[in-house]
This record gives sequence, structure tokens and C-alpha cells, in this order.
Amino acid sequence: MYQWHFTRTGDRTLPKLLLLHGWMGSCEDYTEIIALLRSRFDCIAIDLPGHGKTKVIDEVGYEYVNTAIGIIQLLASLKIARCSIAGYSFGGRLALYLAIEFPERFDRVMLESTSPGLATESERQARITHDRQIIDRLVTDDFSKFVISWYQQSIFIGIDKHPNFAQLIHRRIITNQPSNLAKSLRSAGLGMQPNLGDRLKVNTNPISLIVGGLDDKFMAINRVIDRECPATTLKVVPNCSHNVHFQNPQAWIDCLIDN
Repeated sequence: MYQWHFTRTGDRTLPKLLLLHGWMGSCEDYTEIIALLRSRFDCIAIDLPGHGKTKVIDEVGYEYVNTAIGIIQLLASLKIARCSIAGYSFGGRLALYLAIEFPERFDRVMLESTSPGLATESERQARITHDRQIIDRLVTDDFSKFVISWYQQSIFIGIDKHPNFAQLIHRRIITNQPSNLAKSLRSAGLGMQPNLGDRLKVNTNPISLIVGGLDDKFMAINRVIDRECPATTLKVVPNCSHNVHFQNPQAWIDCLIDN
């Protein structure tokens, strides 16, 4: 179902770390992180379906649960029985599902700016409608303008002040195809995700949550998770918004190592 594109960096005898990027990202988003971690981990960063160079052979491969199963199959093909996992936003939602559905496969879990899903059918339907509007813009608007407008959302406040912001925008534009991103959002957007909130409440394996102090929306979401889920630990990184690993990679690494 997949022809995965991924990078693997570091000594193969070291502990394994699986890195899952956010929507509109790619494995290249973790280049700086990997450079700083390669002495500690054997790092595997994947282009998720609809992103980068990964090819999806069957349309159902874009679906959320199938993607998770495909990742498990990829790990098996690499003879990785157990690893740490860190996911950001869209990739964090996949990482959460993997950690809950396959707990024996993951020994360290860090979720950056992640939602466990929407609790009610009406919320999910509203989100699906919202995402369809995004898809319409994605496939009809100029892609460069779409990418720039995406980062004008309030969850990304301050990211445009980062010295490498222009490079981030450029990477988004040259790495991805709007039609493939649309397939990803249509099949694996938040409204299509199983709600994992109740399962997270009874989860007993430690999960570290990381969120930027400027991201009010995900601060609120993750404070609720931390309050209701005994096995979670919340870490807030000041002066960052949604994309902590881009804005402050060292703080992100510190959260991972301390987990």
C-alpha cells in the first residue's frame, strides 16, 4: 500500500527514535533535531502519506488507521520491535494512536501540540466541513499563497519572526503537492480520527505532552489531557507557539531526554 520515503540517521546500535511530522511537513522538518540527537538515537523520520516522497499505492492508504498500521509494518520491515516515538500535530495524533493501540512497540512517547480527537459526532462533522473548505482553497488557490496564509493562524503566533521562517515556507512549497495534501486532509483530518480521549484516560504507559506557551488553543487542550489522564506529563515551552521543535529545538530535545 505504501512506498515509504524515510531517513535513518545514527548508530544502528543506539535506541531507536521514530519522528512523525505535522500536516504539510516532511521528514526534512527534523533535520536539525536529528543532527543534535544522532549521538543518542538511531533516528527514523518518515514522510507521511500525502507528504514528501512517500507514494501511496491505494487511496485507502491515506486513511488514519491504515497509515498507523503501515507505520507498524515499516518498523517490522526494519526489524525494529520497540522504539521511542515523537509526533507533532498531525503526526502527534498518529503517534498517540500508535502508542495506545500498540503499547508494546513504544517505550518513550512525546506528543507535541497534539489533540486526542473530538468527543462528539457533531464536532467531528463540523470539523470535516471545515476541512473541506480548506481542501477547496488548497486545490484552487495559488499554493504559495495558501502556505503563507496557513501560518497566519493564531496557533502559529510569532513563528514568522524566526530567522529560518522563509526557509520553512520554501520547504513546504517545494516538498509537497496540493492534491496529495488534500487527500491526506480528506482521509486523516481531525474529524476522521477516532476519539482517543477515553482510552487516554485509562492508559497507564507514560506519555509526555509538549506545547508552546503562546499556543492558547493547544495549551487548553493539553491542560485538560494532563488533568484527566494520570499517565501524562505536560511540559510548556515559553515563547513558542504551535511548532516547538522548529522554534526551539533544544527545548524540544530537553523535553524528550527528560521524559
